[in-house]
Amino acid sequence: MPGSRRSRARCLASLGLLALTGAGIEQPLDGLQGDPVRGEAVVIRQTSTCTLCHAGPFPNPHLQGNVGPDLRGVGSRLTPAELRERLVDASRENPETVMPAFYRTEGLTRVGAAWRGKPILSAQEIEDAVAYLAGLKE
Repeated sequence: MPGSRRSRARCLASLGLLALTGAGIEQPLDGLQGDPVRGEAVVIRQTSTCTLCHAGPFPNPHLQGNVGPDLRGVGSRLTPAELRERLVDASRENPETVMPAFYRTEGLTRVGAAWRGKPILSAQEIEDAVAYLAGLKE
């Protein structure tokens, strides 16, 4: 599958839909600067659902999930571009993922009418979460 992901990424990049250099979405969404303090709030709040599937250095460990990988040290494993890509639409990296697309709005199925066409997180929230997660180093 890595070959097919690269081919799809090259195609999207050639259309100007992604700024890729290697892996991920290189440029911040809408040119926004992320803030790690706000990003921590995005990641740990229950409505963003991060901690429902992921454990990490967050409050309330008894409420953290184990469906997704532990986020401790994620900033040592993934670049900001790779983190951004996973938050925008994790299915770009893994078509079989259960992680929701937090910013993509097109081509989704089984979306309630009230949420159609609306991202789960704003571009600013994505960039804030990237800034926070990129700082979680081992």
